Amino acid sequence: MIKSGGDPMPRRPRNPRSIAEEIARAADREDPGFDTAVLGLTLALFRTATAFERAHVSELLPHDLNISQLNILTVLDRASEPLTMGALGQAVSVLPANLTGVVDGLARRGYVERITNPDDRRSFLIRIGKPGRAFLRKFLPGHWAYLQTLMSDLTPPQKRQLQTLLGKFYDSIEQNCQTVTNGADLKRPRPRLRGQVSS
Repeated sequence: MIKSGGDPMPRRPRNPRSIAEEIARAADREDPGFDTAVLGLTLALFRTATAFERAHVSELLPHDLNISQLNILTVLDRASEPLTMGALGQAVSVLPANLTGVVDGLARRGYVERITNPDDRRSFLIRIGKPGRAFLRKFLPGHWAYLQTLMSDLTPPQKRQLQTLLGKFYDSIEQNCQTVTNGADLKRPRPRLRGQVSS
């Protein structure tokens, strides 16, 4: 294609690379020893997690609930007995500092109840309230159908494989994660980029 001035127009690539591919190529140029699949997988996980959370937010918004609150309700609904705050936080992967506020919001609506811990009068246990249980009985059938729709492009074997791989990845994170400050691993030297002189 020729522009009016006679200079050829730059051609759009037939198969433009994705942003993830471009970033991976840039990382490879700076550090050829870096496994670019790690970066591609990281970007894919963040993108998928963001989309999955967005789908949940749109579903829960009409009910004035967030994902953490729904997870708490479902855990308490299935628990055979009231849970301590520590056990509840571990079950739903919510930090103790954030859990109190989430539980407070549910308690104000009567969805959960605090009761005295018979083994430790200084603490309390959390159990689901009647309004919370009634909400789940009405909400969950549609919720399960919604989740199946979100995953409808995956075959049953693919779902099982993905669950297994994510479980292995989770275990790897728990085993290998280190305390990180300002983006630098405290126990491992940061890899040098090409052309960088060590201090």
